[in-house]
Amino acid sequence: MTPLSQAQAEVEARSRALPGQDVPLAEAGGRVLARHVAAARDLPGTDISMMDGYALRASDVAGALRVVYEVAAGDAPPERALQPGEAARIFTGAPVPAGADCVVMQEHAARNGTELRVGPAHEPKAGQHIRRRGEEVRAGATVLPAGTRLGPAELSLAAACEAARVQVHRRPRVAVLTTGDELVALGQEPAPGKLVETNSHALAQLAREAGAEPVLLGIASDSVEQIAAKLVDAEVDVLVTTGGASVGDHDHAQAALERVGGRLVFHTVAIRPGKPVLFGTASRGRLVFGLPGNPAAAMLGFELFVRLALRILSGDPEPRRPRVRAELRGGALSRIPGLTFFPRGRASIDSGRLVFTPGGQQSSMQIGSWSAVNAIAQIEPGEGKINPGDAIDVLLLGAPEAA
Repeated sequence: MTPLSQAQAEVEARSRALPGQDVPLAEAGGRVLARHVAAARDLPGTDISMMDGYALRASDVAGALRVVYEVAAGDAPPERALQPGEAARIFTGAPVPAGADCVVMQEHAARNGTELRVGPAHEPKAGQHIRRRGEEVRAGATVLPAGTRLGPAELSLAAACEAARVQVHRRPRVAVLTTGDELVALGQEPAPGKLVETNSHALAQLAREAGAEPVLLGIASDSVEQIAAKLVDAEVDVLVTTGGASVGDHDHAQAALERVGGRLVFHTVAIRPGKPVLFGTASRGRLVFGLPGNPAAAMLGFELFVRLALRILSGDPEPRRPRVRAELRGGALSRIPGLTFFPRGRASIDSGRLVFTPGGQQSSMQIGSWSAVNAIAQIEPGEGKINPGDAIDVLLLGAPEAA
């Protein structure tokens, strides 16, 4: 069996970021920049007020000032500079007029007609409540480097820098093929001995969440010829099969890989669940993964290997799930000699501590064992038990919630 760390290293070594493509910013959310974004101009483009109040000289506040005009957000910078003893009514986001060096909040000043006085307890300092031109970024500066994943804040910053279009890595295309004589498609009445196929629905959604585009190839019977025929011409970056990845008489994933011009890299990994995982390469640079047919094992194999490849193909510089330490709750866990064990469960925050509670069902055959899971514990090979209160490694699939 291939050790987990070696298997993941083999996947990483054969995964390369896909080429960049030019897309509208509105379609770039969640994707990774293939080229940096630079500021078209200073941000902000002029000195602006951070408050509703009055723009003036800090040195003038000892006496009465005369309010000569007002400036609102969206106005052009005033052509007339303020003179000594003058002030301007100003609003949040408005350009600060020349001649002013501070803004006094409106509640700290008293106005009577055009006369303005600043309370002695609120004497301002030069620069107060002014956001300076170029304070956030200077024109031409890189604001988002290549490799940045575009979340809400990054999209907003790109828009502020006038990047209407951006270069992002192409989304990987993933073909999903389920195999097995016992399977029928959803919507068909299963005859005795048959099962409704479910893995493609889970794996397609996992692919979408990983930033890829799934292509469903349907169901293939336990036939090398039929499996290979469905895979050989698929115009995708990654081929994923479920079922037939073991070494029984009806397991044909490895033989099918050879039929499509593939080369095997590893077959079986020292993990539980999901030991019979296959990985190789095929023609046209495609990556091939053979996952177990048992639903929970297939989803774990996707998480550990396929998702890793998809995030690298997407240009993600940090393609792995966050790995953290957590306190075990809810019962002991047993180590397994020679195998890395991945129990599924929930991560939560309790009294400021991250805790992990395993689910009640851990069978690789039970679909529901992944329901409501937001974390997977990673228990290294060995003997003996890990008891409640002990610290363990946890892979976060989602944000922990309050306990």
